[in-house]
Amino acid sequence: PLAVRMGIYWLKATLEDLALFYLEPKNYEDIRLGIALRREGQESFIREIKEVLSKRLSEASIKATIKGRHKHFFSIYQKMMDQDLNIDQVFDVLAFRVIVNSVKKCYEVLGLIHSMWKPVAGHFKDYISLPKANMYQSLHTTVITPVGERMEIQIRTWDMNRIAEEGIAAHWRYKEGNGSGKETDRQYAWMRQLLEWQESLTDPKEFLETVRLDLFIGEVYVFTPKGEIKEFPRGATPVDFAYSIHSEVGDRCMGAKV
Repeated sequence: PLAVRMGIYWLKATLEDLALFYLEPKNYEDIRLGIALRREGQESFIREIKEVLSKRLSEASIKATIKGRHKHFFSIYQKMMDQDLNIDQVFDVLAFRVIVNSVKKCYEVLGLIHSMWKPVAGHFKDYISLPKANMYQSLHTTVITPVGERMEIQIRTWDMNRIAEEGIAAHWRYKEGNGSGKETDRQYAWMRQLLEWQESLTDPKEFLETVRLDLFIGEVYVFTPKGEIKEFPRGATPVDFAYSIHSEVGDRCMGAKV
């Protein structure tokens, strides 16, 4: 949760994959082998999608950088657990990112992508209009290609990409040139408090407990039986947790033990 709060998603992914490697070695190896066996075909698919999308963007006079990648192992593992699948049954293991020069172009790219491929209902998220608490911004959508492949696509500006990769440090670095707002100032105060605690508390356990109690006072983190972390606002109830798992779980929930 700390890496997420700081907006350092590459670190979050790295820690999750390392945890999977040590805690679920068999599942980790199954995923690694499954990805390796399909890598040649998937690399070809990534090149094909990048070429098709690049051509359409060029025709629309939109300058963009397109990146394709495999999803990290832990996110694939979560899908396997959530839907009771093995690695051979998981097909949407690829993700694409389109980086443009302005917010306006982000929405233009979104419209173009949805005209090219059918969007999956309920899988669009606008983190540009409604940024995450850690200042993360992007458009997220999932589409289905003509051959039936699901693809997750993120659309963002270069500034948004810096923040997504470097977290709050990117805001700190570019603050002087871009000014600051109330939300940005609040995040700076949060980071300063974190650094002060790190310097004053010599016991690592005491530091972590202080972070948990004070910095995450507005959030509640709950583990599902499958090890997935669910985040809720302070004041949420077990019923909220039940519905976050599945609507049927919420409908049938009769009680909870905390």
